[in-house]
Amino acid sequence: MIPRDRVIATLNHEEPDRVPIDLGSTIVTSIGRDSYRQLRTLLGLPPRELEIVDVVQQLPRVDEDVLEALGVDVRGVFPNGPSTWKLDIKDEGDRWSYVDEWGSRLEMPKQDGHYFDWVEFPLKESTLDALATFAWPNPDDPARYAGVRARAQQAYDAGYALVGTPPLGSDLLAMPQRTRGYAESMLDLAADEAFVVAFLDRLLDIALRAWRHFLDEVGDLIQVAVTFEDLGTQIGPLISPAQYRRILKPRQRKIVDYIKSRSKAKVFLHSCGAVAEFIPDFVDIGIDILNPIQVTAVGLEDTAKLKREWGKHLTFWGGACATTTLAFGTVEDVRTEAAQRVRDLMPGGGFVFAAVHNIQSDIPAEKVVALFETAREAGEYPVKA
Repeated sequence: MIPRDRVIATLNHEEPDRVPIDLGSTIVTSIGRDSYRQLRTLLGLPPRELEIVDVVQQLPRVDEDVLEALGVDVRGVFPNGPSTWKLDIKDEGDRWSYVDEWGSRLEMPKQDGHYFDWVEFPLKESTLDALATFAWPNPDDPARYAGVRARAQQAYDAGYALVGTPPLGSDLLAMPQRTRGYAESMLDLAADEAFVVAFLDRLLDIALRAWRHFLDEVGDLIQVAVTFEDLGTQIGPLISPAQYRRILKPRQRKIVDYIKSRSKAKVFLHSCGAVAEFIPDFVDIGIDILNPIQVTAVGLEDTAKLKREWGKHLTFWGGACATTTLAFGTVEDVRTEAAQRVRDLMPGGGFVFAAVHNIQSDIPAEKVVALFETAREAGEYPVKA
């Protein structure tokens, strides 16, 4: 069974020959740079200069030799940067900094720095005038899509399933946090919903235009279309379900409907945290795949229960092992938990094995190898009694 057929079967809630595996097809199923360097060494692969594909999270492009060694079935389809902005990382003495294409400033410490964090925000006022004069990124820029189809076609011809992430795609709640500031954006939700709605409508317009161009390029090649919307804390929803249903859900539905009108791709929603309360809403708007299955968050700990209740409606993509187990457990702890998650989530298809979000830079490579070895060993169909 070629990798693409394996993934298609599980997305259709059928049992393939084994559970499909993902590493690096998205910016939420990848691996930090330091752990990745160790992984290459442990796999006996030659060192390579890393190409950082997500600057904020410091995620490298996962090389083909690593993907093949771990049995990864999917390949990511990513756009390019815009023609009007170039990454310019500045040396600030004890830290690095840059300004992103939205006009926000980010910094990362040189000493033990793993991520860039947002520290300054361009939208200072929550007014309609501020939105009208803001320098919005241009989703119609042809530079974003140049060469995307050729790269996708190469992976498609090699038999892999393709996971597409457009530029400026769908993270409606996150972008106000990154351009207004986290605290300010949450206060806006509480105090000025009219401003928030106007902001979200601008973002929705950008997202739909980006999806149009992206799907024009690769809509006939991709099996999965990725959307983002972090809605959970560790213990519960980030915003009230009522507010979610009033202002976010209708806009999410428009994005999902548009993707499905232009492709046969299954829609993947990444939402960290305790989002169990939102799952009926996700199903209602047509989400097919839920990620990352944060198994330490309230309501998601029991993956067998999650599968029983929602496994006919959703493919679970992630959930392979708790981040705490990867960070603090032994190699054997990682194997034990990963095997249990596979047993819980694999029956009837509808499961793609991946870490809960990205594997962090300080995770020893031995644990990473154990994680993916367990996926192959425990994930063979038919399910063993």
